[in-house]
Amino acid sequence: MANTGSAAKAIQLELNQARQGMMYYSKLVESLEDVLETLAAIDAPVTDLQTIRRRAAVSRKAEPKVARTQKKAATTSAIKSKLPSTGKDFWPSLLTDTPQSASEIFNAAVAALGIRPSTEDKEKLNQRMSNALSVLSKNGDINAEGRGRDRRYTRKTSTAS
Repeated sequence: MANTGSAAKAIQLELNQARQGMMYYSKLVESLEDVLETLAAIDAPVTDLQTIRRRAAVSRKAEPKVARTQKKAATTSAIKSKLPSTGKDFWPSLLTDTPQSASEIFNAAVAALGIRPSTEDKEKLNQRMSNALSVLSKNGDINAEGRGRDRRYTRKTSTAS
């Protein structure tokens, strides 16, 4: 049962990551469309202010209200977080042969990503780290010793003969 719970959490985190990616690309599409419109406006100059307003109103009416609200929500969410992805191999690469606490690993992650995280980014990164360390230790990919806040993680030593 514990494995299904952690698997569900991992899938939920991946789903959130995919949604953020979709929002990023929708914002990119919107920006590129704006650039194309600007280029088209440069080629066909309009001197009448009413014509400009009319074109803007027509293009806005052509777009359904639902699409406008989704685009707006995607834009605001995409702007909030610019946290880089942390893949499967990222977290084990931060571990050393000496036991490290979760806070030490978190600080190493921030340094490795080269970012200055906001409060929301810290929460997201901490959730990613907690989930990754939990899954990796349960799978036996890394060593975990201690309980709760005193838990310390180390790199898995190879026992090849």
